[in-house]
Amino acid sequence: MSSTNLFVTFLMSIASWFSPNKPVEDIESKKPDTKEESSNTTITNKPLTQTHIQSKSLRLITGHTTSTLPKGTFELAIQHRFGALSSGAENLFGLDNFNSIRVGFDYGISDQITAGFGRSSLQKTWNAYSKWRFIGKPDSKFNASYIADVAIDGRHSSKWGLDPFFWSHRLAYTHQLALSYAPTNTTLIGLTPSLVHLNLVEKSNYSNDIPVLGFFARQQVSKKLALTIEGSTLLNGIVPTQSKQNPTLGLGFEYYTPQHVFQVNITNSRSMNERYFLIQSPNSVEIKDFCLGFNLIRRW
Repeated sequence: MSSTNLFVTFLMSIASWFSPNKPVEDIESKKPDTKEESSNTTITNKPLTQTHIQSKSLRLITGHTTSTLPKGTFELAIQHRFGALSSGAENLFGLDNFNSIRVGFDYGISDQITAGFGRSSLQKTWNAYSKWRFIGKPDSKFNASYIADVAIDGRHSSKWGLDPFFWSHRLAYTHQLALSYAPTNTTLIGLTPSLVHLNLVEKSNYSNDIPVLGFFARQQVSKKLALTIEGSTLLNGIVPTQSKQNPTLGLGFEYYTPQHVFQVNITNSRSMNERYFLIQSPNSVEIKDFCLGFNLIRRW
């Protein structure tokens, strides 16, 4: 079976598995039966097609938004990045490179605090994070969240080429302040100043703490569809750090159902962990060097 057929079969199986347990009409039309039930139903418990633009998804393309999950809500995310479009028709413009994937699990501890973990095929990386929305509500014009992430490079010690090698070399930490503002009910813009700490750096004169500035935006064009953009770059000149020749940049769109978000994007970075896509040099910003990708998100 060709790689194209395998990919189509994979998407069809994922789509069937992610299909809602209830008809769309039942979910969107369901209303509280009593006054007490109505008082216990928060804005964030609404179907994703009805939530505020601040609360559509935990991540936009690769990076975090300010959004958190409702208390008791569970979310599964499958993210994938293919090869560069410039690989040509022989490789189906990158679709043959089906080898960069992340599977993540997220849970709403409270309406303000979400925690999650995941595993990426790139560098065999495990990560865990927590997100605290300390300013704003799901339908506020302005939200602010703090994200703390730890990443563990899971490659075998022999792959590092270090002697001596310490387990602590595997660790990297990201601290991020996510700020978002919704000037209208269909427009969202945000900033994500971040600090990435590496336990191991390439050169002894490099700082272990690397400052990064990112941005994101979402423009909703219909009840079920939105356009997205995000990017990030190092803040050079503050401390001596490794170089990042090109900024990380991504463009895409989102499609919502009551319990799903389908995100399709093109980005110049194949990594899906902050430890890598925020600080490592991606491909150039020419469209031919971008990679097609998607995120499949199911919420319970």
